[in-house]
Amino acid sequence: MNRRFGFTLIELLVVIAIIAILAAILFPVFARAREKARQTSCLSNLKQIGLAEKMYEQDYDERTASYSSHPGSSAQYSHREMLEPYLKNTQIAQCPSADVTGTTWSYAPNISPVNGSYGSNYSYFFAFRKIAVIPNPSECAIFADTTSSGHWRYSATDNEVQSVAFRHNDGANFSFLDGHAKWMTKSFVLGQGAPTVVATSTFLGGGLPIAP
Repeated sequence: MNRRFGFTLIELLVVIAIIAILAAILFPVFARAREKARQTSCLSNLKQIGLAEKMYEQDYDERTASYSSHPGSSAQYSHREMLEPYLKNTQIAQCPSADVTGTTWSYAPNISPVNGSYGSNYSYFFAFRKIAVIPNPSECAIFADTTSSGHWRYSATDNEVQSVAFRHNDGANFSFLDGHAKWMTKSFVLGQGAPTVVATSTFLGGGLPIAP
């Protein structure tokens, strides 16, 4: 007598259930690994933007590339126009996890309001400031993953850090005034806007006091 061998319906259902369980476990792992790779690529972009900033400073009397050439209504050039000659590649300005196209930047500078000796028109942190007047450049974040290509900042009106895009594993990448780049957690960044922290935050002002 010929005997036929095969899987029963129950066995097939068990195999399918095991595959579904493995997929549910592995897919999030693959997604995190893919986002980690994008995070690393983004960090490299911000490192290059930080180096472009340092080259700008060397060419312009050790002053930071401004949020605009003349802060306020008379602005003629943006930070993008000032730094693009040093970048030579528009893709560097686009985070791989951001939904941007064309020449839109997914990074922007810190324009937190700081007290200084530049008058009211230059109260923004990132506005032709002499590097020498900033006490802690290695702790001061300049460019960041942002929701707007214009700027990110601490808002004294709303008492919070605004416009940072936490695209990478519940955190965001930043470049610092000394040229290095680093990933920071969302909780740390938002915590810098706390009333007990913001006035002396080197992350936001590099040691310059944040204006109320």
